[in-house]
Amino acid sequence: MATLPRVLVTGASGKTGAATVQALAGKSDVQVRALVRVDDGRAAALRATGAEVVVGTLDDVRDLRAAMQDVQRAYYMAPFGVNSLDQGLNLAIAASEARLEHVTVLGQWLSSASHPSVATRRTWLTDQFMSWIPGVDYTLINVGWFASNTMPMLGIASQLGIFPFPLGNGRSAPISNEDIGRVVAGVVADPAAYAGRTLRPTGPELMDPAQIAGAYGQVLGRRVRYQDISVRMFAKALRALGLIPPLLQTQLLLYVRDYQAGAFEAGGVTDVVERITGREAEDFETITQRYVAEDPFTRRTFINTIKALGQMTKIALTPPPNAARVEQSFGWPRLTHPVTALDDQAWTQTHDVDGAFGLRVSPVLQSKSLEYASVARE
Repeated sequence: MATLPRVLVTGASGKTGAATVQALAGKSDVQVRALVRVDDGRAAALRATGAEVVVGTLDDVRDLRAAMQDVQRAYYMAPFGVNSLDQGLNLAIAASEARLEHVTVLGQWLSSASHPSVATRRTWLTDQFMSWIPGVDYTLINVGWFASNTMPMLGIASQLGIFPFPLGNGRSAPISNEDIGRVVAGVVADPAAYAGRTLRPTGPELMDPAQIAGAYGQVLGRRVRYQDISVRMFAKALRALGLIPPLLQTQLLLYVRDYQAGAFEAGGVTDVVERITGREAEDFETITQRYVAEDPFTRRTFINTIKALGQMTKIALTPPPNAARVEQSFGWPRLTHPVTALDDQAWTQTHDVDGAFGLRVSPVLQSKSLEYASVARE
């Protein structure tokens, strides 16, 4: 009897990594090895799915070499940080040495060589060298707006009836981490069908901020109103609440400007989730229900209301971060003439096309050979 192929899932205790391990647990034709940084409760949950758990870091190529022993395929999602390029190169080197069949990489919808975000430019660089690994096939999962991006506002929405976010009139098709995991699982279980492809899984519909607020209201059982706030106020909120590291805050401030301009609605809704997983993408209300069930701050109590009012007061009193100074403190390079997504001709020619990166490939995408990661690998 032939040995089943083994898949290495990096970042396995993270949001998409854990979802991928869970989705692979339902497949009988692969074995799963999960790479985690710490053997904690999240690692125990991975073991409960039947996955083999190994401890290691993407920062040390020796850990990756050990993790790839007897592995044929891998899923890579680098944690955000200043050393993302080092981690990606370590993965690529180890994959080449282990002679993997296939690597699936989680990329980014805005990825380009000239974007104002250093993190996005580094994602673009990673896209390039991952496709160059000798003898190893490659699939890029190019996700747009994660449904989880706005979920930290659920508590405020529940207690105060407002959804404050700087999205302007932009739209997106928010996708759940669970659907991303199911798509990745489908690709690594049948890599030959998707080798050399760039795929963009999306949620089932384009939604504007008022519709997102309406979905929150339906789940929370109260009226929720969208409140469009300035990027400056958003920066104050990110600093005051401390939900993400300062360096990531600077990048998110750039991404919401792309959202306002309409970059995340470019390409519309794709068929990737349904075609790969055999089930429709989760709608936003269903995703919200899961977050509400897990977040005690969404319970409407006197204490939680006071907490929400306290957060709003703290935001108002907190000065905004100096994004340029934060980036400079990490030594991140700055472009003389950065270009946002919709102002980048190379980006719009591949992304601002109906169904961009769906499984029904647009003739425009088929015919162009641009510097962005191509749809079909040469």
